Amino acid sequence: MKYKGLTGKVVVPGDPEYERARQEYNKAIDKYPAVIVYCFNPEDVANAIRWSRENAIRLRVRSGGHNYEGYSTGTHKLVIDTTFMKDIKLNIADDTVRIEAGTRLLPLYEYLYKYGYTFPGGTCPRVAISGLVLGGGIGLSTRYLGLTTDNLLEAEMVGAGGNLLTANCECNSELFWALRGAGGGNFGVVTSYKFGLQKVNKVTLIQLRWDNNVAARLQFLQVWQKWLPHLDRRLSSFSGIYKRGAWVNAFFYGKPEEARRILAPLLAIPGLTLENIDYVPFIDAVKTIAAMYPEREAFQTAGRFVQRQFSLDELEKLISIMDRAPSDRDSSIRVYSLGGAVRDIKTDATSFAYRNAGYIMAITSSWESKAEAPQHRKWVNAGFKYIYTITRGSYINFPYSQTPDYERAYYGEHLRRLRRIKKEYDPHNIFSFPQSIKPRF
Repeated sequence: MKYKGLTGKVVVPGDPEYERARQEYNKAIDKYPAVIVYCFNPEDVANAIRWSRENAIRLRVRSGGHNYEGYSTGTHKLVIDTTFMKDIKLNIADDTVRIEAGTRLLPLYEYLYKYGYTFPGGTCPRVAISGLVLGGGIGLSTRYLGLTTDNLLEAEMVGAGGNLLTANCECNSELFWALRGAGGGNFGVVTSYKFGLQKVNKVTLIQLRWDNNVAARLQFLQVWQKWLPHLDRRLSSFSGIYKRGAWVNAFFYGKPEEARRILAPLLAIPGLTLENIDYVPFIDAVKTIAAMYPEREAFQTAGRFVQRQFSLDELEKLISIMDRAPSDRDSSIRVYSLGGAVRDIKTDATSFAYRNAGYIMAITSSWESKAEAPQHRKWVNAGFKYIYTITRGSYINFPYSQTPDYERAYYGEHLRRLRRIKKEYDPHNIFSFPQSIKPRF
């Protein structure tokens, strides 16, 4: 195969770096790309797009390699990787920052905090900004600061023809609308972003655990769904249940005394084994949660939007699903808070279709050896099939290959408009993957 025309750092099968380069965050993804191009600037990206067209090699777009189903890579594909595009330019005068596509979250948090800023990103330290923001983006500041994509002011993208486009509210505004919630790999390769920022000093870090306490699981789910609709928007939480107990991780943009009052319904659940409610520098809170993530793991996850309160019978069915989990600790049903600032923006203002949902529910399981994978996947699939019946809409950043009518599930009422935009900006479907938006002619 001829690689003339490709620029940047080109890695192909047989190269010493290839084995490492082909790996994704999810160790269960095992793909063998034809060529991986590490790009340093938009020109490298454009050259890779042109090369893929000229050589009839389909392409995939990768920033941090965290796509749960591995849609950022593929066997016999060209992978455009923006890992080395990680420049950060802060403008203190207008509280904005320009971030290149390969920037990882923890270095971004650390850089911005040196100047007194927070950022409405996620919790996994090695996730890159692109996949996060283009799918909406949730984290432990979401209810207070909005989705990651709600803070996006502008994006620069290399399109299907290798042309560099600027997208904001005035220029390529339909593309900008699409990128904020449906942009991951669908329309082009976004190379940089401009965000608005907010100042922060300290936050209250909340960690609650009910270990070896199976009764706490149902109690937690009951309290959660009654507590969340009226929750102070300054508090966001990623929580869940597992086979032997339950947990809560949260940030509160306020003092611990006030947080304790807000948390009272949760603190009343008997059998707490950990109660950490501490006022700490924002960056310390970020690092505490980040430390919980493994460098890589093999897993399967599916996430759905919850639109209503569940009956006791429905909650008990979730508990019974949890009881059948293949792992005592590495299988879980998780809940991610929405509401607050997410609902301040009208549903049709961005392509993120489920702003009115109360929270996201995910079912997930991870394993050590390949021999264990089938039982974990089987459990996730069985649980997903039930959760699917009591929820509406799927979260694109928690993709699941078994999702029925995936375009409708991810994009809801925005699908028709997204297809029109896809047809305009990528008429030949250059940017495609198993769950991409398909142009309709």
